Amino acid sequence: MKLRKRIIAGFLSALFILCSVSLPVAAAADPYTWDGTSVLAADRTYYIKSNITLGKSLTVPAGTVMVLLRGTSVTVPYGITLDIKGRLVADNGASLIINGTLNTYGGSALDIDGTMSASGRSAVSLSGVTLLSDTAQTAFAGTLDVNSDFTSYGEIGVTGTARFNAKSYIGGKLEIRNNAQVINTGTMTLGNDCSYTLKGMFTNSGSGSCTDNRRATDASAMSVETISLYTTDALTGIDVSWAQGDTIDWAKVKSSGIDFAMIRSSRGRISDDYPMTSDTYFHENTKGAMQNGIPAGVYHYCYAETVEEARDEAKFVLSLISGYEISYPVVFDIEDQWYVKNGYSKQTLTAMAEAFCEEIANAGYLPVVYSYASFFNSYLDMTALSKYPVWVAHVDTDKPAYSGTYFMWQYSWEGSISGIDGDVDMDHCYVDFDAYTRKFGLNGRK
Repeated sequence: MKLRKRIIAGFLSALFILCSVSLPVAAAADPYTWDGTSVLAADRTYYIKSNITLGKSLTVPAGTVMVLLRGTSVTVPYGITLDIKGRLVADNGASLIINGTLNTYGGSALDIDGTMSASGRSAVSLSGVTLLSDTAQTAFAGTLDVNSDFTSYGEIGVTGTARFNAKSYIGGKLEIRNNAQVINTGTMTLGNDCSYTLKGMFTNSGSGSCTDNRRATDASAMSVETISLYTTDALTGIDVSWAQGDTIDWAKVKSSGIDFAMIRSSRGRISDDYPMTSDTYFHENTKGAMQNGIPAGVYHYCYAETVEEARDEAKFVLSLISGYEISYPVVFDIEDQWYVKNGYSKQTLTAMAEAFCEEIANAGYLPVVYSYASFFNSYLDMTALSKYPVWVAHVDTDKPAYSGTYFMWQYSWEGSISGIDGDVDMDHCYVDFDAYTRKFGLNGRK
């Protein structure tokens, strides 16, 4: 998916951080060289003088300082957790590599002068004070949750999902890369010297606000999405398939106030007798929506049994939508209980979803993953899928029972819309995907 992307601080916060930086690194006790295996004692300073890969989870206690010296690295593997309750410093030329989990806590500090990289399966939660200096280079491909003061004068690259829930100040480079999602519920400021690149999705949620103080402000770059997530300001749409028959009056649908339509494009192979095929009314519905000015996306019902079959299903969808101006996402619909009954692992189902979405993204389209809230919660690794927007289904409720971020919500299967005989699925969308795909030239749009 070839998408394209945006962030704050106050005087007291900055003053506190400057004061903390002015303190000497050494703790009361003499410094120690850490060997990568011993338990860290409280109120000591430890120096890292070699490359270390953690073999088990580690806690940096309150009052303890860990310093990564130039030319060294600490790697946190997948399944391992690094908890920082004291202070961790990465010197210029040092590297902190997160493939597992990194947590900082209230009263702690994370100071990065070197590099910090977090892979696609990583989870980073920052609840202490975070300072990235002007030499820092950081990249977050997994999930990042910022819950306390965050100040950066260096480079930040986001390719996963980043949630800023507190005060943050960005004075250096911020690049929201392809497929990334940045959700702001706090107060963000882009400083005078901030270099800002938006290739993914930036959303102010709830009371979140972003102040742009750059000297040369590209106002359009900050206005891709201003709808607050999960409010009644959402766009309202429908999703249709063969189930609605061939009698949809799209002119009446348009006049009823529908903002968008998600159209079933196809399903996967069920058996040799039932090969992969397009939806009976895909072409008719797509043309009807577009001819009446209704922005449309498509969804494909997955029956793949392997990762390679999921890729083949994506290629089939791409062949169907070629020639249409699809303005909303191309959706991977994975929900069938057949997978559960046949014991498919979370890892396999997630890999299938990734394969489909990668194929769609590589073709320049915007991929989205759809399923029930319960299926997301139980059968998919949503950390691994965090760079793809979610369309969640949960009807007859005020809010889906899904704690992750979602950009579309299927809230009813019994909607009544002028121009459609019988029930139709109803959806809310919290992003104007029509404007978004046009702005960044996705889905083949100019």
